[in-house]
Amino acid sequence: MIRSLRVTLQPLQAWMAAQTLPAPPPRYRLRVWREVNGNFAPLRDELVAYAQEALDDARRRIRKGFEDDLSPFRGAADDPAAHYPAMLNRITLQGYLGETLAGLVVEHFGAFGHSDWHVPAFLFRFHDTEFQHLDLINERVLMGESHDPDAVSERRPGRTGDDAIAFRIDASGKITHVLTLEAKCLATSNTATIQDAYEKLSAGQRRPSGVRELITLLSDYNSPQAQEWVARLLAFYSEGFRTAKRSDGLSYTVGHWPVKPATRVSWLPHAAPHSSYTANRRLEAMEFQLEDFDGLVDILYRGA
Repeated sequence: MIRSLRVTLQPLQAWMAAQTLPAPPPRYRLRVWREVNGNFAPLRDELVAYAQEALDDARRRIRKGFEDDLSPFRGAADDPAAHYPAMLNRITLQGYLGETLAGLVVEHFGAFGHSDWHVPAFLFRFHDTEFQHLDLINERVLMGESHDPDAVSERRPGRTGDDAIAFRIDASGKITHVLTLEAKCLATSNTATIQDAYEKLSAGQRRPSGVRELITLLSDYNSPQAQEWVARLLAFYSEGFRTAKRSDGLSYTVGHWPVKPATRVSWLPHAAPHSSYTANRRLEAMEFQLEDFDGLVDILYRGA
């Protein structure tokens, strides 16, 4: 599917207040937003819709094969995607939040001085370990057994590969810029996780692995927009990656912000990227500091 939803910019800016940072170096920029939870209500319905649209392709994949006339599944109680993602572990939902915020900010606030980035689809459908887990959860529900989604035993490994990819295209539809996004989302900031994020971006290849996954995903859709994206992604995959400008993006979502020293604004470094980032590419880091971290996860993914 080709995503289409956007949220209204003014309430988004009121909810996520941009923080002031020193001038960035030429090849690295950090931007920080701090949640003003009191301003969330006007944005709530739009943000829920945006987050759920990002998951629609995953639901379609889960349901594939169960929607034709021969299927014995007739009601919501037997819908194989009925409990997706609400009954998955909170750690998984945090991962979904981090990836979705990365795409949302690039699409609404831009990156590298441009505001015309496109995230044609998210890659949640490739989280196979959770889809297998969902089958077990659905069986428990059908059998009337209890299920605690946030038990440690319910945690599953995260999806590997690129977290999200954004593109810029020229007037002819050719991909000219690609932005690979690495997303981390934690209740409490962790220096080892920060280092790992920069390392993963640094090791990224010129032709991001997520492009192949996007081609597979979008090939399932017959709409003209989807087929246009398949064609331009195939062109990028075969030759276009040689000339398109590749940049990196780090999305870091955390459930609190620095208190000491009082002058500290961010958990991520702002004067230069982490020393583990050694690639010779432009890098833009985005940090989201949430006032009600657990509450946002519940609202977006559990219908709270």
